[in-house]
Amino acid sequence: MADTTNIEGFKALERFGRDSAKATGSQFLGFLLDSFDLTMILSIAPVVAAVLLPPSSPLIAVFSVILAYSLTIIFRPVGSAIFGHIGDRLGRRTDLIITVLGLGIVSALTSALPTYASVGILSFVLFIIIRIFVGIFAGGEYSAGHPFVMEWTPFRWRGLISGLVQGGFSFGALAAAATVAVFTHIYGETGLVSYAWRYLFLTTLIPAAIALAIRLSMKDTPIFTELKEKNKIRRSPFIDLFKKPVRKDFLQVMIWMTGMFFYAYALFAYVPTILEHAPSAWSSNLGLATTVYTIGTAGAFFGAFGFGIASQKVGRRKLTLIWAIMTIIISVPMYYGLMRAAELGNVPLAVLMSIIIGIVTQGPWGIVPVYLSERFKTAVRASGVGFGYSSGIFIGGWFSIYVPLMHNYLFKSIDTSTNIWFSTAVLLMIGAIIIFIGQWIGPETLGTRLRSVE
Repeated sequence: MADTTNIEGFKALERFGRDSAKATGSQFLGFLLDSFDLTMILSIAPVVAAVLLPPSSPLIAVFSVILAYSLTIIFRPVGSAIFGHIGDRLGRRTDLIITVLGLGIVSALTSALPTYASVGILSFVLFIIIRIFVGIFAGGEYSAGHPFVMEWTPFRWRGLISGLVQGGFSFGALAAAATVAVFTHIYGETGLVSYAWRYLFLTTLIPAAIALAIRLSMKDTPIFTELKEKNKIRRSPFIDLFKKPVRKDFLQVMIWMTGMFFYAYALFAYVPTILEHAPSAWSSNLGLATTVYTIGTAGAFFGAFGFGIASQKVGRRKLTLIWAIMTIIISVPMYYGLMRAAELGNVPLAVLMSIIIGIVTQGPWGIVPVYLSERFKTAVRASGVGFGYSSGIFIGGWFSIYVPLMHNYLFKSIDTSTNIWFSTAVLLMIGAIIIFIGQWIGPETLGTRLRSVE
């Protein structure tokens, strides 16, 4: 009976049907949740700092919140190692039910934190502990999630679905920024600091509940089921990443993903910071700065979506190499334009620059689900995708140290003492160089067969 069922599953993969749609929706929401939590923290960093830290310089306080999140990001590889192994041993679906439950519940627990006024620095320590667990579950979310949706997707749809799923991260940033803007409008900045920040973090339960319902209604992928039926499950898939011949593929992916994380934080971590600090005219208007950033994240969504579609025609590798060169050329003009628009209080120009930055920094992320899934064979795919994705964090995740160091010791006279626009542009250019190298030494994966039982 199992064999007959799986044959029907493979027949279903010949077209984009109900199972493909449900897998896409499930991973879109799971990735949305990850980004929703991340953007929530970064968008209201001044509020979080005011609630959980002692009074200090506003910029230093924001750097402290970003550093705390950066430290927790380092724990994502732990989650990828644990849940990638589970995904390759027990199945993608089982893995995904655990991770979305954990991610939703732990993220919502932020709303229950005591304030600095009530328990002192313990409030910030508890915040870091919660972020650590969020990082672990988030690292597991894409380990099984990306293979799950790609293994349910027919070949000709891979680029589009990859861009759509990865766009869920940008859409999550958009949704979080919009939520922050609405809460700021309703409660005001004083209300946010006083109590409404707790309500904000409870909203993470909404996408988690929907994603969980979808995953509970699904079965595992025909590709993994075939692997299980033929007794080809590996005893230690995670360890096998570091053995020949997989080790070479993993190291190439690690280089590429390092640059990708530089790209990500050049938008999500530092565009809000540039908009919220002098010489920005909106340094005392968090709501307007958040609105400009929110619109910019829409560009990120369409950038990832469009890049995924284009990669199905141009090729993953070729398109990324061209994009990296373009990024190096336009990084400084982009961020200078954003800073000057904010300084002049020019909303239309600031929105335009924010959208452009969103497209440039998030476009290449549109191929991450499909490219990583195509780089690893079925038996190690969840481990390879998850830990390969997270491996970029080992160097890229310390962005909250790189930018302050560049600002304080190299570029303060260009940045201005209270802003970091040029240092952020340099971070993005470094990321583009690393991405170029990572893709240059890797193969073109367009056309790779995901069904590989060995």
